[in-house]
Amino acid sequence: MKPFLIIMLCFCAFACTTNTKNTAPNLLWHFNAKQNNAQMDHQLQPIITGYQELLRGLVNKDTLYIKETGMGLIKLSDSLAGLTLATDTLLQNNWANGLVNISAELQGMLISNSEQDLKELTMSMNMTAVQILKLLSDIGYKEHNVYIFNATSEFIEDGVYWISLQKNTKNPFSQNNKDEIQAQGILQEMK
Repeated sequence: MKPFLIIMLCFCAFACTTNTKNTAPNLLWHFNAKQNNAQMDHQLQPIITGYQELLRGLVNKDTLYIKETGMGLIKLSDSLAGLTLATDTLLQNNWANGLVNISAELQGMLISNSEQDLKELTMSMNMTAVQILKLLSDIGYKEHNVYIFNATSEFIEDGVYWISLQKNTKNPFSQNNKDEIQAQGILQEMK
């Protein structure tokens, strides 16, 4: 019985000391290359571009630009959610649900933007990125490499996530850090 307890204690000690910081993205999204649909990839390109524009508005502290871009993205995601594409039912459901989730996060972002609440805006932008990443993962997006960034945030325990089509970018959530940082991963490599 004692050897069994010693082995269990060793496993418990090892589990407690294992670094789980790098596993967070794997809990939020999992890239599924088998699901790829080129038509979906192409339809999502304006969503990715629009998200980049939201980040530009955040960097420039331009609440009007964020509002206009966000409203356009909500309309786009709502209209894309209604598209019936030539695909299986599960992938079609993932498509529609993913776009509805993106739209919901964008609506929250617009509210926090209008209230000029930096904490809520940061959290909404983070969740919008997570929902976009989840949808891109679910459909096996392959049209472009999607680079994933994560940086510390005073508002979010696991840090803030954002995406880019470029390997290096500046942290749009940091007021002081103007140095370029390198992506922590590529969506298409997250298995």
